[in-house]
Amino acid sequence: MGMISNPLSGANRRRGLGAVRRCLQQYPEVPHYLVRGVEDVQTALEDFRRRNLNLIVINSGDGTVQAVLTVLLGQRLFDSLPLLALLSGGTTNMTHQDLGVSGPPGEAVSRVIAWAYHGDGPARIRRQTVLKVQTGSSGRPLYGLFFGSACIFNGIRFFHSRVQRTGLRGDVAHLLIMARFLWALARRDDALVAALRAGIRAGRLTVEPSNYLLLLVTTLDRLILGLRPFRQQGEGPLKLAAVNVRPRHLLRTLLFMLQGRHHSYARPENGYITCNTSAIQLDMEGGFAVDGELFRADPRTGPVRIEDGGQAEFLRL
Repeated sequence: MGMISNPLSGANRRRGLGAVRRCLQQYPEVPHYLVRGVEDVQTALEDFRRRNLNLIVINSGDGTVQAVLTVLLGQRLFDSLPLLALLSGGTTNMTHQDLGVSGPPGEAVSRVIAWAYHGDGPARIRRQTVLKVQTGSSGRPLYGLFFGSACIFNGIRFFHSRVQRTGLRGDVAHLLIMARFLWALARRDDALVAALRAGIRAGRLTVEPSNYLLLLVTTLDRLILGLRPFRQQGEGPLKLAAVNVRPRHLLRTLLFMLQGRHHSYARPENGYITCNTSAIQLDMEGGFAVDGELFRADPRTGPVRIEDGGQAEFLRL
C-alpha cells in the first residue's frame, strides 16, 4: 500500500493532514507522498512501481485523481494496475461520491489499512471504465471520469471566481451554483449560460454543429448532489447528454433527466440528446473540463475525441 495526499485540495487545506499522519505513524512501511502537481504524482507512482505496490490510496480532490489516472493509464507504469482507494480530500469530491471510501480522510484511511492488513470490513471492488480525452493540440491524452463543457465549464469558473472565496463547500456550494444557473437561464443574457457551438458524432449518431447549453460525457452513475442524469440508451460505457440552447419544455424535462428518468419530451427534435456509446467526437471551440480541471479546444488542430480508455478498479468501504 502507498498513499498520495494533495495538501492544497479543498478539504485537506481546511482540515489539514494531522488525522491521516497520526494513523500512518503506526505503519512506517507505507510511503506517503504529498503532491502539488502532475510532476509530483509522476514521482510518487514511479516509486510505487519500484516497490511493487498494488493498492494506492488517493487523498485529494477530483483533479488529482485525474492526474493519477492519466499517468497510470497513459504510461502503463504497472504490469497490472493497482487497486485505487479514494478519500474525500477535495472540494467537490464528485468521483469520490460514486467510487470512494466513505467518511473523513483520517477515519477512511484507518479502515482501508484494516482491510488491507487484516481483511476487516465489507469491501467491494468496483471496475470502472475511464474516459480517454484527446485534443489535437494536446501532446498526451487525459484520462478521467467526467467531461463537461458549456454551462459546466462556465459553472466551474463561476465557482472559482465567486463561490470559493465565500467558504461554501460541498452540496451547499453546488445548490448555490444550481440556483444561480436557473436564474441565469431565466435571464438568458448571462455568461453562465453562454452557448457552446459543437458538432457531435457518437456511434451512428451524427449531429450537425449547433449551440448547446449543456454538454457532458461520463462513465459515473452519480454526479454532484446525487444526480443521475442518464438512463441506458444504446451500447457502450460512455454516457452522453447534450441540451440545445433553445430546448422545449426545459424545466420539466430537466427535472426528469436529473433523476435518470425518461420524459417523452427528451428527444433530439426538442433539443435533447442522450445516448450510450464507446467513442465520441466533438467539433468544438471553447473550454471544457475533465474532472474539474479546465482546458481549451481549438478546432484548427482537430476535434476533441473521447473514448473508452480502459478500466480501473476502485475499493469501496
